[in-house]
Amino acid sequence: MNRFVAIDIGQLRIGMYVQLETGWLRHPFPVNSFKITTAEQLAALAGLKLKAVQVDLSKSDVQDAESAQSDGSPANSPVPAESSRSDTEVWRDRVLAVQSQFLGAVSVFDEVQAQLPASPQSARVLADALVVQQVVKLAQERDISLHLLADAGGATFGIHGVNVAVLSLLLGKTLGLCNEVLQDLGTAALLHDIGKPSLNISASACALNQGSVAAPLRDTTYARHVGESVALAMTMGYTPSVTTAIAQHHEWADGSGFPLGLLEADMDIAGQILALTNNFERLCNLPELGNEMTPHEAIAALYGQYRQRYAPNVLKAFVQTLGVYPPGSLVELSDGRLGVVASVNTSQSLKPQVLTYDALAPQKMQHVDLLVHVGLGIRRGLTRNQVPRKTLEVLQPQRRLCYFFDSSAVKPAEKDSS
Repeated sequence: MNRFVAIDIGQLRIGMYVQLETGWLRHPFPVNSFKITTAEQLAALAGLKLKAVQVDLSKSDVQDAESAQSDGSPANSPVPAESSRSDTEVWRDRVLAVQSQFLGAVSVFDEVQAQLPASPQSARVLADALVVQQVVKLAQERDISLHLLADAGGATFGIHGVNVAVLSLLLGKTLGLCNEVLQDLGTAALLHDIGKPSLNISASACALNQGSVAAPLRDTTYARHVGESVALAMTMGYTPSVTTAIAQHHEWADGSGFPLGLLEADMDIAGQILALTNNFERLCNLPELGNEMTPHEAIAALYGQYRQRYAPNVLKAFVQTLGVYPPGSLVELSDGRLGVVASVNTSQSLKPQVLTYDALAPQKMQHVDLLVHVGLGIRRGLTRNQVPRKTLEVLQPQRRLCYFFDSSAVKPAEKDSS
């Protein structure tokens, strides 16, 4: 008897041990291989819209699993008791909840963009409610975790706006900004590109793919979106604390930015933060697929070729917040395993949570919390070219990096990594 058989998705039964041949972000389970123990898991599998799933007969409790493939008869094995939830399952549930919050935030932004031309005040009510909700969350929690999320799909302005707002709020918290300043910063970060649609600038266009020797960036249509965004924010009734930050989101501390070529001393702290987080997000999510950097590479670039663009204290706080391996970074662990950083506790940024993949291991995908595994750490960051293609497809199936945060869970007991 073959160990694996392909079972039609509608014929799966409790007790079957399934192996999902798809990326970890494309299903709601903590690992790719597991035994079905609940009706909820069956329903979740049905929702994946797969035609068939590989079932490991040697690990299944359903005696007639193989025959189910051909005659469709239901299995009648007893339902095993649900085991206690693992740290991995708890973590995965958190990520799924955060994913839902992220999609909700993007949806709110899209509604703000839709209402803005005809009803600026209604658009402001929506934007303010979204930002206030996140500022309150930051104020109430001592520890915050930033998570890598599945690609939400589409090319909306909202994904970029929400990503930049999340990164800006976390950086502002690290810098000790008060709640009022955080609220204005979050609003400016969320709305910094609202002027693009009226100029017919695509959601994927960014400063990194604009300008030429013949037409410097400051003279392009793209550069006009800064002033247009400020004007729209003013129609929404925002004060200079918000509109100034929007006006400065493409200014750089060395005077090489636009539209005014300001120096660090001329910029507000919110403008300095927004200029940094906006550039980091774009480095990780370039319009041309394949040219984008991993977050670890982007951090290295900020400290290397782009270092002169940012206020030193702001850049230092950004690395302190995300660590040198932000979520989405490809890494090699000290035991040789390859993985992707999935979550970072901003108070323990050097000990992130990592998803590893080994095609030869019985459990191909593993969740590793470096906070609780003694002696295990990250040996080095990797570029995409340093990761085998199959491994890369599993670890990074998403088109773009999406970020959102929540309160960090209580630290579990430490484990020996040996």
